[in-house]
Amino acid sequence: MKVLFVCTVPTEKSGIPGVVFNLMNGFRGSGIELGYVAINEPDESYRRILKGLDAGLYVIPRKISNPLRYVKDLAKVARGYDVVHVHGNSATMVLEMLAAKLAGVRLRIAHSHNTSCSMKGIDKCMRPLFYTLCNGRMACGEEAGRWLFRDKGFKVLNNGIDSEKYRFSQVNRDRLRRSLDWEDNAVIGHVGNFVEQKNHRFLIEIFRSLYARNDNVRLLLLGAGPLQPEIEEMVKGYGIEDKVHFAGSVNNPHEYMSAMDFVVMPSLFEGLPLTLVEEQANGLECLVADTITRDADLTGNVHYMSLNESADKWARRIEAGLADKNRDEVSARGIEDIKRSGFDISSAVKDLADYYASELQKYEKK
Repeated sequence: MKVLFVCTVPTEKSGIPGVVFNLMNGFRGSGIELGYVAINEPDESYRRILKGLDAGLYVIPRKISNPLRYVKDLAKVARGYDVVHVHGNSATMVLEMLAAKLAGVRLRIAHSHNTSCSMKGIDKCMRPLFYTLCNGRMACGEEAGRWLFRDKGFKVLNNGIDSEKYRFSQVNRDRLRRSLDWEDNAVIGHVGNFVEQKNHRFLIEIFRSLYARNDNVRLLLLGAGPLQPEIEEMVKGYGIEDKVHFAGSVNNPHEYMSAMDFVVMPSLFEGLPLTLVEEQANGLECLVADTITRDADLTGNVHYMSLNESADKWARRIEAGLADKNRDEVSARGIEDIKRSGFDISSAVKDLADYYASELQKYEKK
């Protein structure tokens, strides 16, 4: 079997590429021949992973201003594959569906990873053709599936993680907190790129309110993106720049999670965030916006709050959750819950492989 994964967002350290690479790594040694399409030049860390998987890498710029060129180039790459598995947020995946159809690919999967998108007008216009060309419908959760596929049937594939990798580590905690000179502080964490969806402006307002109540707190931000300079200026304007650390896009987020005490995620919209599963495996308590699916709470350690509530109310809820815990025990229980819920990568990969086989058999019969 030959499977071509297509990532419709830039291949960088963020949610969707993380899901795709987890799945591809899970197929290591399976006998499935893999390929990967990126819309930008991936950094060396991703190239090493693909080389280790003996997977083909194809870089094809995805310019909405020149969609026919993209479709033509992708169709050339897709020819000879049994499955094209496209990961994105909207019906703009019609471009990949068309390319796969033109290439004669039997199984054309669109995989929804969100509950909204930034190009709603284009999404609405593209849906009729998208539904015609797509013959495999997947989603990271029920809400993401209903957003893109509406009343059409779809399969939920859990965002599987290597749960043991995210087990809490006291060694990593001590080392990183020492490097930040935050050994005795309460560290609030957030993992996510600096884009509108992640709602960093409100996150800073929350932290500002929390710091006014408790000057022992610190904020650790992982990620990069176009809004980072604006958020840095906002932090400076509030005079809290020495209380906030911008770690950037890191290769070891699991180590940084062990340095955190609490996670806040006030996203405007999400599917089922991979990072939220990872943080639960690490034993972290999480306060998230109620825009995030309730299915994301696998451990009982995820708490929901409306974005209509004030930053001060969010801050008070965080403060109440900063009680000491045995992180080793909470992390161990979290990993057990994640595995039992089918969110460990081994379960997700088996589920996906079975889906590929059954769907391909179905189309062979036609």
